[in-house]
Amino acid sequence: MSSPSTQRLRPLRETLTPLLAVGMVALALVATLFSTYLPRLLGTLIDDLVAETYSRDKLIQDAGLYLTIALSGSLFSRWMRQVPMRWSTRIAHHLRTRIHRHVLMLDENQVHDLRVGEVMSRLNSDVNSVAEMLAIGGHCLIRATFVVGFSFFFMFQRSPELARVMTILMPTIVVIGFVMIRSIRKRHLEVQEQLGVLTSYCQESFTGLRILRGLGLDRLRTQAFREENQVFIRKNLALSRVEIFAWPLIMTAFVFGNVVLLWVAGQMVIREEIELGMMVEFQQYLMILQWPTLSIAWALSLILKGKASTQRIREVMDIVPRITAPEHAETAKPGPVRFENVTLTLGGRKVLDEITFEASPTELIGITGPTGSGKTLLLQMLLRRHDPETGRVLLNGKDLKSYSLESLYDWCRIAPQEPMMFSMSLEENLLMANPDAEEEAIRNALHVSALEQDLPDLPEGLASAIGERGVTLSGGQRQRSSIARALMANPPALLLDDSLSAVDTSTESRILERLIPSVRGRMVWLVSHRYAALRHCDRVIVLEEGRITEMGPPEILLDQNGYFAELEVRQRLQAELEADL
Repeated sequence: MSSPSTQRLRPLRETLTPLLAVGMVALALVATLFSTYLPRLLGTLIDDLVAETYSRDKLIQDAGLYLTIALSGSLFSRWMRQVPMRWSTRIAHHLRTRIHRHVLMLDENQVHDLRVGEVMSRLNSDVNSVAEMLAIGGHCLIRATFVVGFSFFFMFQRSPELARVMTILMPTIVVIGFVMIRSIRKRHLEVQEQLGVLTSYCQESFTGLRILRGLGLDRLRTQAFREENQVFIRKNLALSRVEIFAWPLIMTAFVFGNVVLLWVAGQMVIREEIELGMMVEFQQYLMILQWPTLSIAWALSLILKGKASTQRIREVMDIVPRITAPEHAETAKPGPVRFENVTLTLGGRKVLDEITFEASPTELIGITGPTGSGKTLLLQMLLRRHDPETGRVLLNGKDLKSYSLESLYDWCRIAPQEPMMFSMSLEENLLMANPDAEEEAIRNALHVSALEQDLPDLPEGLASAIGERGVTLSGGQRQRSSIARALMANPPALLLDDSLSAVDTSTESRILERLIPSVRGRMVWLVSHRYAALRHCDRVIVLEEGRITEMGPPEILLDQNGYFAELEVRQRLQAELEADL
């Protein structure tokens, strides 16, 4: 039975269609026949010239035949090389798509365990290595096999004794080439792995640039990068030393083979056992065999490197997504949500403990509590970013596990506290949620999120590029952009995960005044630490240490003198103090 990774890699084999395979073999066969026949034609031509029975017309005729065969071989060889190049790009495309798709299927914790630079290294160098192994390596082996086979066929026909000399020379050169190229590939792989480390290091440095500067760690980070870069340089120099030594050694082996052939064939010419043309013919075959000899060594090296890269890719592809849906999953539709004794443990700590409540599909629920009490996790349960350790989360009376993940994401959209904005224009970021949205929907989302007031300050308005992770926007602008993006999808359920924490109270009040009427009739869960926002909710849930300690309408909770009442008193006194100042 095939492993999951083998099944996921199977589309690669589907790209190597029988038609293309037959075409490449046929082209290689024809091109090889043309190229390996040329030495025999040249040897015959030289023998005729030496015999002094050659006419000028015959010379022109044979030269024209030689040129025709050579040009025809070059043409077929060109067509033959196009096939593996197309295979290579197609294989790389399919494999990169599969890896990208697979990583997106993993949950956040699994993705965080993967270093971004290492994943990028696999998507780049390792994918290229696998593509080269399957396409270019396969082509080289096929072509080299034909060249060696036909060359020795013609040589044994002409002179078995000289052919045996060539038979002794070729394996020696192949072994030398294989050892040297394998050593080159090994060091090349070490260079690529170190490049992945540098890529991860740079990605982390650039992402955390503000933190590094704020803590005064930029110099320390630069020094550590310098050390990693020195390792990269050392590995590159080690690769260069082998490369500098390898090719002269391989060429020396061919020169030695040519000397041996000249000595043996020259002695045979002196003894008049063979004609001069045959010696030239065998020298031509030796020159022709240089490429397939190195090609076999190179192809074997590509296979070794490709197998190593395949293993590195499988390290990612073998990670089984922790959150999956059944094969014949149902489609999620708006309805009541119920938590039944939901418990969740992360890192050995119980972060949600016996959570039980029900929410109607048109209810505005507020969620509050101290930091680390499990508010965000409660929202993430609806998106199945975590599944309950015990208990169930139900939608329309059915476990969320029975629904497809895609339909859950369509039913429920979240605007997180720390939103991710992509390095494109602001408008393109918004349209990601609904590429077919009309202009009216965009204007409404900008109005509700109070983002329209910031457009005049942007260089090109909605068309302004906002940089990687939205670096050109303030924290409040990113949060409001996230709210607008979630609204663009017009979801039946909207989750606002403390997504107003970075805006001032007046802007928050303005957003809520516009948001609440626009989402009436839909399920909205609002996480907040501000009483001014929570007082608009139909019901408020208070979480403390992963447990529900209070739940009910805001006005009732104010009379219970619990966490919610203390929150209202604390924030009211703070507002009065700020007003007096």
